[in-house]
Amino acid sequence: MVASVAVLSLIPLDVNLAAGRDKLAHCLSYASMSFWFASLFEGRARQIGIALAFVAMGATIEVLQGLTDYRTFEVADMVANAIGAGLGWGLAQTPLRNVPDWLERLFDLLTRKP
Repeated sequence: MVASVAVLSLIPLDVNLAAGRDKLAHCLSYASMSFWFASLFEGRARQIGIALAFVAMGATIEVLQGLTDYRTFEVADMVANAIGAGLGWGLAQTPLRNVPDWLERLFDLLTRKP
């Protein structure tokens, strides 16, 4: 998940994300990563650290995009990334934090041999 966000953020892409849809994509990407990894680890301090690491990742990727001639640096993208990371952390504080465990159990049931 992290590698795909990093790669897709840094390669040349011709995708129409006009009318603010790119901000929604940023927010959802970082929310899902922050939620997933914060759900996997116990302890609020560790989970906050995970969310902050994704905020730092988003800022770093924006700086790297600004160094290319085919992508642009946007502070608004960094804000959308940070909001997403915060939302993901917030969801990991709810009973939804069990989603990775539920998915693992479901996958186990679906792959069992009779």
